[in-house]
Amino acid sequence: MTAYPTVPAYITVCHGWEERFKEHPVWAWMFEFSEAFDRGNLKSTPFAKNPYHTADFTYNFNGAVTTGGEAAWNASLQVYGPFTEHFHEPAFVVIFETAVGYELIGIANLFANLPVPGEQTKVDLSGKKWDIGAPGCFHFKFINDATGSRGLKMSEQNLYGDGLTLVAPMVQRGMITAEQAFTGLPKA
Repeated sequence: MTAYPTVPAYITVCHGWEERFKEHPVWAWMFEFSEAFDRGNLKSTPFAKNPYHTADFTYNFNGAVTTGGEAAWNASLQVYGPFTEHFHEPAFVVIFETAVGYELIGIANLFANLPVPGEQTKVDLSGKKWDIGAPGCFHFKFINDATGSRGLKMSEQNLYGDGLTLVAPMVQRGMITAEQAFTGLPKA
């Protein structure tokens, strides 16, 4: 049998944002970032004042890659633009150290509400009902940076999931056409 070089990893199944995971610096960073993004005012904060991302931040959503800090941040905001409210609920996480910081690979459920009323059939772990509930895979890269939150900044964000799960309720509620669902969402 061939031996392969390995690095220690923090691996856990989680049931949402369990406080016990804050012991890891990257997971503590994610708690803070997710609160600022999902419930706080991070989305309206100018990129230059964003303590979470590097100036050369890269964003990848299902293979559509945007580079260049502010442009990448704006691309990430566009994905969440159709939602009036959203929440990420982690389910599985692997974190390992790199030469420049850390990487995090995980699975989380994205819950979201739409501006057009409809039946809320998706339920998060707290029991709250949502218009949309979809699993996704996340891969983040962090660099050590004293100017960042908790000494870290995200340099790359890769998201993978079933986009149709997100847009099907928008089509059903008349927010977009089926053609738009297959050719790209309108700009938020």
